[in-house]
Amino acid sequence: MASDQRRRRKKRTTGEHSGEGTSEAPPPAQIHPNIASLLGTHRAAHPDGGTILEAASQLLMAHDWPVNCPRFMEALRLVGLDCVSHMRYLRIDHHLLTALVERWSPQTNSFHLTVGEMTITLQDVAMILGVHIDGPALVGHPVVGVGRRWLSWPDCCDDLLGSHPLPDVVYRDPFDHRITSRFHMGQAHSQTCVPLRWLRWTFWRDSYLDLNDMDFWRHVRAYILFILGCHLLPDTSGSEIHLQYLTIMEDLAVFSTYSLGGAVLAHLYRELGEATRPSRANIAGCIHLLQIWAWEHLHVGRPLLRVPFPVELGGLSVGFRWNEDHLRELPVGNLITYRDELDGLLDSQVIWQPYTPDIQAQVAQICLSGADIWTARVPVISWKRVEWHLPDRVLRQFGLCLRIDIQPMDPSFKRVDGRGKPDMDWMLYHRAHIEIWESRRGFIVTGDLLDHHNTYSIHQYIHWYKSWATLYMLKAPVEPPTTAYPRAPSERLLRDFFLGTEQALQPHFNGTDNTPQQRDINTIAELCRGLRRQLYIQDQGYFEDRGEHDAPFSMTQEPPHQYSGYAGPSSYPDQGPSTDLFSS
Repeated sequence: MASDQRRRRKKRTTGEHSGEGTSEAPPPAQIHPNIASLLGTHRAAHPDGGTILEAASQLLMAHDWPVNCPRFMEALRLVGLDCVSHMRYLRIDHHLLTALVERWSPQTNSFHLTVGEMTITLQDVAMILGVHIDGPALVGHPVVGVGRRWLSWPDCCDDLLGSHPLPDVVYRDPFDHRITSRFHMGQAHSQTCVPLRWLRWTFWRDSYLDLNDMDFWRHVRAYILFILGCHLLPDTSGSEIHLQYLTIMEDLAVFSTYSLGGAVLAHLYRELGEATRPSRANIAGCIHLLQIWAWEHLHVGRPLLRVPFPVELGGLSVGFRWNEDHLRELPVGNLITYRDELDGLLDSQVIWQPYTPDIQAQVAQICLSGADIWTARVPVISWKRVEWHLPDRVLRQFGLCLRIDIQPMDPSFKRVDGRGKPDMDWMLYHRAHIEIWESRRGFIVTGDLLDHHNTYSIHQYIHWYKSWATLYMLKAPVEPPTTAYPRAPSERLLRDFFLGTEQALQPHFNGTDNTPQQRDINTIAELCRGLRRQLYIQDQGYFEDRGEHDAPFSMTQEPPHQYSGYAGPSSYPDQGPSTDLFSS
């Protein structure tokens, strides 16, 4: 009895919640929308103990299945995956994703930033990925088992794909026949998953023109499974895809009507919530959607493009303009600098509505289909997982006046997954949420258009928001920064201008000729020295990296003694979270 009492006291003092996972909503009496209320269960309370999150997305693997056959491309267009097939690999900025996850509240499904709440919405999914958001929820009845449509999962594979992985067969990589492997269907005896590599090795072809209709559509189903597992709905394994999605592809015309975008969003919301656990080392879901969303809305970590902005989209989705071959410079930040930038984020550094009328005129029609449900406050469903889409918390992303009477997520909402429920009929289990989704046009959030000449509603919202939100990861600086680190693209241009000017004129500094030009150069030299006395500008190897000069820059400063090696504000070397926010 005494030991039970000690355990209960420990649970109260450590802030642990009962239930399934730390991302589950706390009991109604403990509902607080701020991150600090989660105490030690959120990684924001452990800035020095958490790991940098690794992404489980395998979009790079999707490059190994190029699609050039006109017949196949037309099939993807009919299914609604044409835009997705044109997205290319992006280097993941793991430090930026980690900094964003530290500001994610599972109780509001939104990021808590100094400028207010922001989140990925159905609009972002449609515009960035170019997938359907309108239509039936992506969930189905159980159809595998005794007395059902298929007796076993291998039978389902054989029917809809034409084959399944055989452990005694040696498979060869179609691009390099020296690489071989044996494949097993995953999830132990239930055999509910197939390896992504097996799908690519088995079903990739140079051309699909010679296939009969049955075999052709089997190859299309295999490609859809492959894209779901690599890019849109990857799990933490990053190497397999559950065959539950195959069961609703028997009729691809019906599959094309599902709300795939809603499933992608529900899956990403759940993975963001799971990633807030301090012990979590990786994050799954459509990570490229999250990274492109951040680049579209925030200046933090945003790369420069090789082509004029915006890129001519030519009937594709917004995500196409961030393909790697369009990037000219990808900033290399780290977690501390990203925390600092998000702590100091200004309203002028946020693009609340990136999808301008000019952009919407260029994108594919699929990006705009379902635009009338962009502000629907409804559950979004990805088979076993249900999450709430709460646009009323981020009305400014839709150009509407902000509200201060927003309620947190329904305290009765409970997050569940498929663990221990192998034979669950999720259509019945989520029936109440599915009914709300089917009536989604009755749950549209409306509001007055935001008047940019009258910002009273914004000031009123910010005053209310700051009264409860957890805004800062780092403590406020007590000294001016001594390190100059360019954050926004405009700041990088200012750095380049300074270093380039100093480099070009340095041989002429301190000249004795009494000419107007020499006097101007000497004035510039004094200004450069004065700036360097106030700020440490990290320029070691700057010109060699760009191949513009053969010799190293000779005016490199010695870093200040408090400079700790990261290219960020040195006024934040060792400071942790604000103790008044995260104490019990």
